[in-house]
Amino acid sequence: MCTKLPIVLCVGCASLLAQPEKTAWDVLKAGFTDKIVDTRRQAVTATGSIGLDPEALRLIEEALRDQDSLVRQTAAAQLGQMKAKQAIPALKTALDDATPEVAFAAAKALWDIGDKSGRDLLEDVLTGQEKSAEGYFSSAMHDMKRKMHDPKALAVMGIKEAQGAVLGPFNMGVVAAENALKDGSGGGKAIAATLLAQDCDAETYRLLVWSCTNDKNWAVKAASAKALGQCGKPDAIPTLEQNLADSHAATRMMAAGAIIKLSEKRTAAGGSGR
Repeated sequence: MCTKLPIVLCVGCASLLAQPEKTAWDVLKAGFTDKIVDTRRQAVTATGSIGLDPEALRLIEEALRDQDSLVRQTAAAQLGQMKAKQAIPALKTALDDATPEVAFAAAKALWDIGDKSGRDLLEDVLTGQEKSAEGYFSSAMHDMKRKMHDPKALAVMGIKEAQGAVLGPFNMGVVAAENALKDGSGGGKAIAATLLAQDCDAETYRLLVWSCTNDKNWAVKAASAKALGQCGKPDAIPTLEQNLADSHAATRMMAAGAIIKLSEKRTAAGGSGR
């Protein structure tokens, strides 16, 4: 109890009891300016737990301009988890962050909120700017937007340092999916495939077909296979069949599951089963 503490601490205790909310805000705000990066990230996460409070949103949006990229990533991811529509303009600005991982976190956050502004970036991450994927990018506007980002940086982009901030539960349905993060680009590509499948159109479908057969990372191929099953186009079955003999079990299993799912959809639609 406070009566058993030294006089100086008792004074602090009484102050806290008198103005707990103000004291709490002071603690959080001090965390945002702390010299230790992890402390600033913890401040962002703790502030996000408050919810869509105007002051909380203001502080987290300011963290999008922090000098450390991991703090900026954490801020973007937190805004996405909060579904903070008020932060959409700030997140759109973060799409042009000089650090690819931050731009990716902003794109994912926007996607989680329901804004597709970061779609071009997600597509670039999925393809890794591979020359063989160039045929899928026909729009002049799309090409112009892609040039805003460093192709080399996107090609090797990883999420390893920001697993906790960006990924949360790495839920793409692949056993031991965390192994994908050991590859500098696998984690980002796998997440991109998973997100794009939520807004599946003809362009997304072509990209997923490409990554399912051309990417060298097993987790990306597995995530793309699952995404193809989600997109619901039975004509993807021949593509998926190529992965039934893949050397990695997760890729084989996910391809098999997608084939079954698409076959059932085709049968339900009145087509011939296999």
